Amino acid sequence: MRKTEILAPAKINLFLEIFPRPSGATLHPVETVIEKVTLFDRLTLQTTLSEIKINSNITKLNTPENLAFKAAILLRDTYRIKEGVNIRLDKKIPVASGLGGGSSDAAAVLLALNRLWKIDEPVSRLFPLALQLGSDVPAFLVPGRCRAGGFGEKVTPLPVGKKMDYLLVLTGIKSPTGLAYRRLDDLTYKPCSSKMIIAALKKGGATEVAAALFNRFQEVLGKKNKRIKKWQELLRDNFGSGLLSGSGGSFFVLLTKKSAAIKLPESDKTKFLAVTTFVL
Repeated sequence: MRKTEILAPAKINLFLEIFPRPSGATLHPVETVIEKVTLFDRLTLQTTLSEIKINSNITKLNTPENLAFKAAILLRDTYRIKEGVNIRLDKKIPVASGLGGGSSDAAAVLLALNRLWKIDEPVSRLFPLALQLGSDVPAFLVPGRCRAGGFGEKVTPLPVGKKMDYLLVLTGIKSPTGLAYRRLDDLTYKPCSSKMIIAALKKGGATEVAAALFNRFQEVLGKKNKRIKKWQELLRDNFGSGLLSGSGGSFFVLLTKKSAAIKLPESDKTKFLAVTTFVL
């Protein structure tokens, strides 16, 4: 039996705009700039004769609904692979936190099994499969920073010059993605463009990048969720700003200078983690 191991990085959204849902569509088009960071799930995959299994350190993830499991099934069925695989998922990225852990796991399984099962397709051929699993999954097939648009199918790698330092604020708040999108349906707003954040990233200055950070969910969820609003205020008071990642409830702060002390309420449910840009 063959075996491999792969890291699945968390992501933060340096920019996230949500566009109105087209008539008849079930999803909203988006424009986002995604940064992979040094917080990882670790997946160990070993081929079996035929069965596909998943085993995680978080028991509730041991289910066929796990995106990593679905990715293995989809790849096997698409290429008519006779072998199976045991997937061991060591979960470090909090579930339903806006950090993309499930999508990253799914992409990691596609990449690992493409090699392990000796399918050996170019990564570009895996994009349609990734999109079937979720709109965030294709972005994780691309290493490092990227821009994603449309319904997740348009992914463009972005150069990583200077790595950025961030403070992740793992609040423990569960913010259902579907509910967050529904709260945008009744709003009227002028969409923003990612041009400013991409220009700031090219310059490489943390201060310029910090000024260009944007997430459409930030304001609407802050109005609807008292805990999210409280964290917005705490981060503003301590760092000047803090941004939700995805639809939350994790936040991040781009560190423009090292903080001597963090005066924030850490608890069993809330953790702080220093991370940096992840590049393979």
